[in-house]
Amino acid sequence: MKKVSLIILSTFLLADFAAAQIFGQNKVQYRKFDWEFIQSPHFDIYFYKGGQPLAEFTSEAVEKAYSQVSKYLDWELRKRVSIIIYNSHNDFQQTNVTMQYMPEGVGGVTELFKNRIVIPFEGSYDQFRHVIHHELVHAIINDLIYGGSAQSIVSNRIQLVIPLWMNEGLAEYLSSQWDTQADMTMRDVAVHDRIPEIQELNYYMAYKGGQSVWKFIVEKYGWQKVGEIFAQSKRRQNVQRGFQKSMGLGFEDLTDQWHKHLKKEYWPDVAGRDELEDYAQQITDHKELNNYFNISPALSPDGSRIAMISDRSGYSDVILISANDGELVKKLVKGNRTPDFEELKLLQPGISWSPDGKRIVLAAKAGGSDALFLIEVDSGKKEKITFELDGIFTAAWSPDGKKIAFIGNKDYASDLYLYNLESKELENLTNDVFSDSEPTWSPDGQYIAFVSDRGEYLETPNDYNMFQHDYEQTDLFLMEFEKRTIKRLTDTSFSENFPVFAHTSNELAYTSDASGVWNLYILDLDKDESRAISNVLTGIFQLSLSSDDQMLVFSGYSGVGWDIYSLSNPLSHEEMEVKPSNFVLTSTDEDPLDLVKVAKDTVGNKIDLGWADNAFARWIFAPEYAHYNDGIFDSTTVESIEPLAVSNYRDSDGSYLTQAYKTRFTLDLVSGQAMYSNLWGAMGTTVFAFSDILGDHRIYVGTEMVMNLENSDYFVQYSYLKPRNDLNVGIFHTSNIFGSQWNFLRLRYLSMDLSVSRPISRFQRFGFGLTNHFVNSREYVLVAYNQYSLAFDESLRLLSYSLSWTYDNSQWGFTSPSDGWRTNALFTQSLDLFGYPLDFKTVLFDARRYFRVGRLYSFAFRAMGGFSLGADPQRFFLGGTQNWLFGTGYTDGKRDPARWNDDEDADIWDSENSNYLKDLYFSIFVLPIRGARLVEKNGTKVFLTNYEFRFPFVNYLALGFPLRIILGNIQGVLFIDAGAAWDDNFQFRSTDPVTGLTDFDDFVATYGAGLRLNIGYTIIRFDAAKDYTMHGSSDWQYYISLGTDF
Repeated sequence: MKKVSLIILSTFLLADFAAAQIFGQNKVQYRKFDWEFIQSPHFDIYFYKGGQPLAEFTSEAVEKAYSQVSKYLDWELRKRVSIIIYNSHNDFQQTNVTMQYMPEGVGGVTELFKNRIVIPFEGSYDQFRHVIHHELVHAIINDLIYGGSAQSIVSNRIQLVIPLWMNEGLAEYLSSQWDTQADMTMRDVAVHDRIPEIQELNYYMAYKGGQSVWKFIVEKYGWQKVGEIFAQSKRRQNVQRGFQKSMGLGFEDLTDQWHKHLKKEYWPDVAGRDELEDYAQQITDHKELNNYFNISPALSPDGSRIAMISDRSGYSDVILISANDGELVKKLVKGNRTPDFEELKLLQPGISWSPDGKRIVLAAKAGGSDALFLIEVDSGKKEKITFELDGIFTAAWSPDGKKIAFIGNKDYASDLYLYNLESKELENLTNDVFSDSEPTWSPDGQYIAFVSDRGEYLETPNDYNMFQHDYEQTDLFLMEFEKRTIKRLTDTSFSENFPVFAHTSNELAYTSDASGVWNLYILDLDKDESRAISNVLTGIFQLSLSSDDQMLVFSGYSGVGWDIYSLSNPLSHEEMEVKPSNFVLTSTDEDPLDLVKVAKDTVGNKIDLGWADNAFARWIFAPEYAHYNDGIFDSTTVESIEPLAVSNYRDSDGSYLTQAYKTRFTLDLVSGQAMYSNLWGAMGTTVFAFSDILGDHRIYVGTEMVMNLENSDYFVQYSYLKPRNDLNVGIFHTSNIFGSQWNFLRLRYLSMDLSVSRPISRFQRFGFGLTNHFVNSREYVLVAYNQYSLAFDESLRLLSYSLSWTYDNSQWGFTSPSDGWRTNALFTQSLDLFGYPLDFKTVLFDARRYFRVGRLYSFAFRAMGGFSLGADPQRFFLGGTQNWLFGTGYTDGKRDPARWNDDEDADIWDSENSNYLKDLYFSIFVLPIRGARLVEKNGTKVFLTNYEFRFPFVNYLALGFPLRIILGNIQGVLFIDAGAAWDDNFQFRSTDPVTGLTDFDDFVATYGAGLRLNIGYTIIRFDAAKDYTMHGSSDWQYYISLGTDF
């Protein structure tokens, strides 16, 4: 499991016990990467086997992009930036540069610790170039605003937070200026929906809405404003004041101007264009379903059913619906929840029916690679077919049912492949460097139409450089199956996509953005003539045609979401006039600096541009006076800036020099960490984090040095994450001192821990841990002025091992899991070696189930149980809540100011107890029981059940004077907690011999309600609970605590 934990809370006292119970999904290393790198003037580009052409393409593309971005932002990189290239998205998901899992849709990432860019190649050079450019914008912003590392943020106390729309929007604008996809999104919002305020731009609209805002600013105020806005924002450590200073506009005025611009831009486009629901029958309604996408429709051969992908359940599922009314027939695939269907290829989807209508085929991510799945529609039986390819997309079943055509990625190429279901043979039909997609069969099986960026090259020329190729535009091509020859069907300056053959005539339906809007076209293959048969306002995609050509289904974007539509008798539709959109008529995708479209043989040459006279007027360049530039840039690192210039990064013949990767540790972060635990209270430590460029080796050092090593808290942990088995080795030490001037007690704990985690899949893993523990308790008493004598000295040693199994396919809401399973089984045993005295064997099982109801509500259930055997069994302490900060309650109906149960058998702080150290350090707290004290019940056996209903309470709360705070996504919870702890025989209830009253004995139950507030660093929990007894309930008890719910 690629989940390195800084075990610095109180739970680190038993590293093997605690770590083995940590939930979370895995980042699995399915393959071994042998890394090399090449260099360019400003970048180090890392690649592995098969990836050097991608690295060389990246070098050319990123240097060209750097010429543009550095001018816009008025900023030159001060340190070299590392770019790490993966050959596929599946490999990209194994990166250790960041610990987060990278789901489909994440085309790249720029992290802040070392300002590294990580990018996968997903088959399209146009997309690859776009992501390189996009992520470079983030890297330069990181360098400009944050000094190029997280450490600079901490050291220089930088509090400026660049809004998502500002960051992602600029990255989109600089990397693609404007295109028909962005134009469709903003036209849809301007016409159909309430246009959001600039500060409300989030999620997908942070990208396209932010891109639109920057387009408006550049076109109206000039491209120089971009760098000025960022410089002023940094100087004032406030984005709004930065905009006000540089533009003379606050967000409210800027929003007003932007809204007027959008209406002026898009309202003229409405005239003469059809709404999708007016042009075709709407089969699904994402607004009614409260979802976002219903895509990739595949019409069954009899025309009665549609297989499609939808997120109506909160996951990406393959479902079957009626072609007539859209009613759900059945769910064929549950996506995102099992290893075989981790992801369903949403960016390049494709579902195809077998000719007999009994099965469908689709591509999906299954573990470390993609696979084709043949699924029986009635029974749900699945056949999995795998290949040695980096990616599989868009499958199409042949008319004779014996073959499947699909798109496969291998190293740096995306090709058309053919798989023979009878002979089990795989053939690469195109086998070139160009990007191919969307194969479809002719009814007689003699031809395959597909989409490609190959242009005039029907065969790949020798030593072809894709960077010199025009890969931004796609056309339709036709392969004659028997001869394996390719013919170009369209030759335009626009892009064509999603071809599908007619069955009753020699025609081909497809989509094109020829007039700035993605419309439906029919190509007469005999006459070589095309005609438009739609003129819609937004866009048409992903076509599927019935076997009698009487019905065409497609996906369309409208109302900020995707739906399925059907069109009757499409081939009989007359040609429609499609007028160019306002974007095509009045705008351009050319960069105002003319740098994006600059001739490719000039890459790397500096272009002298006209700057404002005062662009650098206030800058001081002498290093000894660099601190006067504070607020403009981070001058604290002037002396340590790495030289950017690299000589001799090419060989004498012009080829790149490759170098082997060598592990070199550099500092990621030094920061102070504040913590809180029920046992030890508030704690703090300084953490030093080191890693190599690839993140395979990680070292953490934490310390709270007080007097010497014996009286301080510290830890050292090394994690080796490169192989599939994750290895962690650590030393952990704590020292706690309590007392007064007359006497004091020192508790000291030291452990040496070795743990190995073996992930089976993203959702499941096994673990092993071995820990050597040492505990010491000393009491000192005052015997003379400032002189103390040792009065008590007790030590305890333990050697233990643990075996664990964890399963976690849960999905998270705003503050806690909202759907799926989380399950853990743990066995721990002490080892009677080297004279270590303790003898126990402990078994724990914890199962948690979450059910999403709609998209925002969920039920959560938990059942946990355990027991400990042996001469010195571990004890379970039941009651209370995690990280309990404030609040007390009632016990037996009486006000109780204590958080801890102070009964004699529950007082873990009693140093006179012979099991004092064992109970204090080797017991297991079982939480939560909200409304009960800590250690309300205890014993060597335990069970706990929790029930919660989680719901949105306040979506958005803005407080004014005197507390100007904006809070969002405050969640509510209703809960019931019940459990028991006992030693020998479980006693549910007992009768008091004095009062004669009967009440719960080993059992405790509570109920209540609470609020959950995510403040970014942690979650604050506000709870009100009642203790339930056989005679009624206590008064309300109120708690404030930290952390997530179960």
